[in-house]
Amino acid sequence: MSRIDRRTFLQAALSVGATAAWGNDVAHASRVAWREQRTMFPEGVASGDPDYSSVLLWTRRPYASGVAVRTLHVEVAEDRAFGRVVVSAMARVSAESDWTCRVLAGGLKPARVHWYRFTDSEGNGSRVGRTRTAPAEGDDRAVRFAFVSCQDVNEGKLNAYRRMIFEDERAAPADQLGFVLHLGDFITRSSNTPKK
Repeated sequence: MSRIDRRTFLQAALSVGATAAWGNDVAHASRVAWREQRTMFPEGVASGDPDYSSVLLWTRRPYASGVAVRTLHVEVAEDRAFGRVVVSAMARVSAESDWTCRVLAGGLKPARVHWYRFTDSEGNGSRVGRTRTAPAEGDDRAVRFAFVSCQDVNEGKLNAYRRMIFEDERAAPADQLGFVLHLGDFITRSSNTPKK
């Protein structure tokens, strides 16, 4: 397995419009005063594009009009309690990007579960997300896939996702999902903009 160098990693982050966040060799306890405030992060969190040493993280933290740019702190940990943080970085959000941000977290270990979260400057935090890096090249372990399709937040059609997460969190480690592939369209949300 070849390790990616930092220059290539930075180029990859730039190519997808993401903040680059490189991992630490030594894990440490979180130093962020995080308190979950899901209403501040109305679309939650998401992860995708995993490879054996990195994963792309996403969130949206809207601010009031008149604010141009803010910064979020992102953390990736090897444990749900964030006692073993391996990636910590600052990511910019702005009105220009509809308050969304993408972070390419690298320097992670292959085939591992990681937990991640975002925190604003006031300590308001997103929900905690769970993601997994891909196995290393040559790793012949079995990988379980799930396929999902369209969802409609406005109609409350998310029960299948909740059930999938519920079952996966309770499964034995060898039976947990390694990858979820979304086949449908985007998450939809209501808009206050009148239709013409």
